[in-house]
Amino acid sequence: MRVAVVGGGIIGLCAAHYLERHGAEVVLLERGEVGGGCSKGNGGWVCPSISRPLPAPGLTLTSLRWMLRSDSPLYIKPSAMPGLMGWLWAFRRHCNAGSYGAGVAALAALNAATDRLYRGLADEGVEFEHAERGTILAYDDEGERRQAAELLTKLGEERVGPVDMLDREALREAEPDLGGNLIGLRMRGDTHVRPESLCSGLAASLEARGVEIRTGERVVGFTRAGRRLRAMVARNPGTGRAEEIGADAFVLAAGAETAALVATLGRRLPVQAGKGYSITVRNARVQLSQPLHVTPARIGFTPFRGAVRTIGTMEFSGINLRLDPRRVAILERAARRYLPGALDGAERVDWVGMRPVTPDGLPAIGWLPGLPNVCVATGHQMLGVTLAPSTGHALAQLVLGGRSELDLAPFDPARFT
Repeated sequence: MRVAVVGGGIIGLCAAHYLERHGAEVVLLERGEVGGGCSKGNGGWVCPSISRPLPAPGLTLTSLRWMLRSDSPLYIKPSAMPGLMGWLWAFRRHCNAGSYGAGVAALAALNAATDRLYRGLADEGVEFEHAERGTILAYDDEGERRQAAELLTKLGEERVGPVDMLDREALREAEPDLGGNLIGLRMRGDTHVRPESLCSGLAASLEARGVEIRTGERVVGFTRAGRRLRAMVARNPGTGRAEEIGADAFVLAAGAETAALVATLGRRLPVQAGKGYSITVRNARVQLSQPLHVTPARIGFTPFRGAVRTIGTMEFSGINLRLDPRRVAILERAARRYLPGALDGAERVDWVGMRPVTPDGLPAIGWLPGLPNVCVATGHQMLGVTLAPSTGHALAQLVLGGRSELDLAPFDPARFT
């Protein structure tokens, strides 16, 4: 079977990897550079322990108004509100205990093979930076930490690995440069990767196995044969030349822009761009041994070889890659307070990327209704790196074998019709 994958981020690359491993002939199309979108500057956390839907119990109209402030961790740009109202209303409807609990369980099931699949990628020769050091969540509120610990207990150690309670002294011992006099939880089963290296490693492995990767080409349309797609039409913006690329099946994994592709097929997929920001400093003057999330500031830090990345914020302002300096300033203030030295080093790169977010906080994985040879894989919000291998593996089984060993019902795109 010939399968066309649209999107060269971590989700599309993992889908292409497992499709090829299961015997498909694969062509992958990316409008920019492979791994150059949302996969490029994120934190790289592989964190089954904190895989949860974004809509959570407790969201109120008051907090929605707070989100209109540009200095808040979650920001909704006022000019984007008219186009977001329906999506935000659907998001709010999922902010209840029932939806949240079901979402946590669904993500835990999707994560069941995460560790095994990442180890498999390394064993197969995919080269990428990968560290097994756990993750720390730091708190200034004992009640909030207790709620998180109770949720981890319900999920069970077999799903999230061992969890350590860290008092102030233990947290200072684990991360001496962390300020704020905080307490913490350490999830020893979590790992992290450098996402740029994972994308480049997957791309190199795919090309070495004969997969055709076409970059700098945008999908501008599709041709049909009855209810099935026959080909996609790709255009090179530089030359203006358009070309049909035929396939037996199509996987749309273009992140936040997948919704626009789906719309050209007469279908609806409510995916919005939740923009995240990061600051990467080479040779940062700080000691950090593992990924760290500072809950009071809603900010995270990741140590890489020779660099520290500060990550955080969520901005809804439509499909765009405008870098708002006010959002970067949020990261700067929090970093200076909690991890002095994280912004001081040899070189600094500020970044923004569009995370694909659905109103129920769960990815859309599966066949598009009424189009029997078109799959989508998007909506992974802040969990793209965590969920990419299991998503790609499940999709390969679905496309080539008709069904996945994993129950994909909670992620069925048909739930939005």
